[in-house]
Amino acid sequence: MTEVTYTEEEKKKILEQLSKKTWKIPELAKVIQMDKAKVKKIVQDLIDQGIAAYWSSGSTTYVATKAYVQELEKKRAQG
Repeated sequence: MTEVTYTEEEKKKILEQLSKKTWKIPELAKVIQMDKAKVKKIVQDLIDQGIAAYWSSGSTTYVATKAYVQELEKKRAQG
């Protein structure tokens, strides 16, 4: 299997989207017109770096920036 590589520019593009809303990786890849494997790799790296996080709606798992996820959790806790 080949190593998936990406540019800082591609990483920024994904980070920008992740800070706006929660995403499912296939949707995110479609919107920014990037290969799904590359999007997955960038998202995983951002999670490893503590920048992004997974968020579950209960039935579906999404990904967003950690800050966005914290906001959602705050709203959820307030009911």
